[in-house]
Amino acid sequence: MAAKKRLVRSRTNRLVGGVLGGIAEYFDWNANILRLIYVLVSLAIPTHGVLGLLVYVIVMTFMPLDDSQPTTPSFRDLFRGGGAQEPQQPGRKVIHDVTEQDVKDQHKDGD
Repeated sequence: MAAKKRLVRSRTNRLVGGVLGGIAEYFDWNANILRLIYVLVSLAIPTHGVLGLLVYVIVMTFMPLDDSQPTTPSFRDLFRGGGAQEPQQPGRKVIHDVTEQDVKDQHKDGD
């Protein structure tokens, strides 16, 4: 049985909030063409894009983020301390057994 499609914001096909990428994935459209149409329609409205920006922010607020795809490191993770690091798990600390071994110094001059 195929998974039911949900209208969610995209994690991978996004420029700002993933709204238009999520809509494009839901309807199997090209996201760049949808973005171009959205900008042209927003600029054609007499309020010069303010209403289009307001609609985008409202939709981004109420449209859920896609949870089926794993998160990838982004530019914002540089400032949050994230990135390619593994997430910290609360709990007990692991202490590794470290033993020291004597190493003989071998100098080039044969001392």
